[in-house]
Amino acid sequence: MKFTCDVRFKFIVLLHIFLCIPLLCQTALSLDPLHLNNKGVEEYDKGNFEEALKFLSEAYELSPDNEYVRKNLCNTLLALANEKAKLYQYNEAISLVDKVIKLDKNNFYAYLQGGAYSLNLGKISTAISYLENAIKLKPGYLDAHELLGEAYYREGDILSARVQWEYVLQIDPTRKELKEKYEKATREELVQKNFRKMYSSSRHFQITYPEDISFSTRSAVVTYLEQAYLEIGRKLGGIFPSSPVQVVLYDTSRFSAVVQLGQTIGGVYDGRIRISVSNKEGIEFSKDEIKRRIYHEYTHVAIFDYLKDRAPWWVNEGLAEFFSTELDSGKKLIVVEAVERKTLMDFCKLEEVKISEFLESQSKISLAYAQSHCAIHLLWRRYGQGKFLSFLRSIKDGLSPETGLQRVYNIDYEKLLKDVIEYASR
Repeated sequence: MKFTCDVRFKFIVLLHIFLCIPLLCQTALSLDPLHLNNKGVEEYDKGNFEEALKFLSEAYELSPDNEYVRKNLCNTLLALANEKAKLYQYNEAISLVDKVIKLDKNNFYAYLQGGAYSLNLGKISTAISYLENAIKLKPGYLDAHELLGEAYYREGDILSARVQWEYVLQIDPTRKELKEKYEKATREELVQKNFRKMYSSSRHFQITYPEDISFSTRSAVVTYLEQAYLEIGRKLGGIFPSSPVQVVLYDTSRFSAVVQLGQTIGGVYDGRIRISVSNKEGIEFSKDEIKRRIYHEYTHVAIFDYLKDRAPWWVNEGLAEFFSTELDSGKKLIVVEAVERKTLMDFCKLEEVKISEFLESQSKISLAYAQSHCAIHLLWRRYGQGKFLSFLRSIKDGLSPETGLQRVYNIDYEKLLKDVIEYASR
C-alpha cells in the first residue's frame, strides 16, 4: 500500500498520539492526589510504611488542604515512628512525631508517642511537655496519665507522680506493676520527706540525702559519681548519659524501707541510683565501700543508656562488678565450689534474673554475681576492650547475647561456661 506524503504524515502523527496516551495517563495519575493517596493506603495496609510515606507525602504536596490525605500521612508517620522505636531509634521516632504535630497540632497520639519515646531517651522535661499536652487533648486516657506519672517520678516530683498513678488505679486497679510503683513511691515519699537536695554541686547528678549524712561523705559521693561518669563512660566507648542522673543516699534502715530487698543489698538502680552510705545507727561506711557501691550502680546507668532493656542480666551485673571490685580468690572459690556441687547456672538462665526471687538464698545470689563477674573478667581480659565493645554493639543491633558471643568470640554459652570454670580454677 502506498501513501501520499500528506496521508503518511497524518498517520505518523496519529500513531505518536496513540503511543503517548498511556504515558499521558500515567503522568496524569502520578499527579492525581487521590490516586497517590490510595497507593499510600495500599502500602500502609501491607505494612510498607516507608513506601506509603513516599506516596502520601507527594499527595499532600499536591493537595495540602485534603483532610483525608493529611490524616493518612499522619497515621503513616506515627506507624513509622513506632517501627523506629522498636529498633530503639528514639531520636528518629521523635523527629517523625514532631512532623505529625506540625501537620496536626491536635494529634493526641503524636504527643503520647513523643512522651513515651522521650522517656526512653531520658529526656524527662521533654516527655513531660508532650504528655501534659496529650492529657489536655484527651483527659482521662489512662496510659497517658501513667506515663506522665512516670515522667514526674523520674524528675523527682514524687507527689505529682502519685497523684497521676492514684487516678489510674482508681479507674483500673488491675494494673499490678503500677500498683507496686505507687506503693514504692508512697514509701519513698514518707522516708524522704525531710531529705535535702544538692543541685549545684554536680553537673551530671542531682543528689538527695538525709540531714544526718555528713558533708565529708556527701562531698566524696559527688567526687566518686563524677569519676565514675568519666572512667566508665570511656571504658564503654563513650557512653555519657545526657540527663542529670537522680541519686538518693540513705542509711540501711531507710534504704531497706524503700527498696524492700533485704539487708544484704546495699544499692540499686531503678531509674535512680539508690545507695546506703551508713548503717542504721548512723555510722558511715568507709569511703572505699561507698565508692564501690557508686561505681557498681553507675555502671547500670551507663548500660541502660546504651542498651535499654536489651542488656542480659549476667552482662549488666558482671560489668558492674568488674568496674567496681576486684575478682578475688573468694569469688573464684564460689564458682569452683558450685562446680563441685553441680549448681552452676546456664548463662541462658542468667539472661533474666529477678533478685527478689533469690532473697531466700544468699548463696544463690552470691553465685550468680560471682559467675557473671568471672565471665566478664574473662572476656575483657583475655580478648580485650575492643572485642567486648563489639559484643555490646551486637546486642544493641538486635542479636541475642549468645549469637553475639558466637559472632564476636566464636564461642557459645556452653563453651563460655567451660571457660569460666577453667578461669576460676586457676
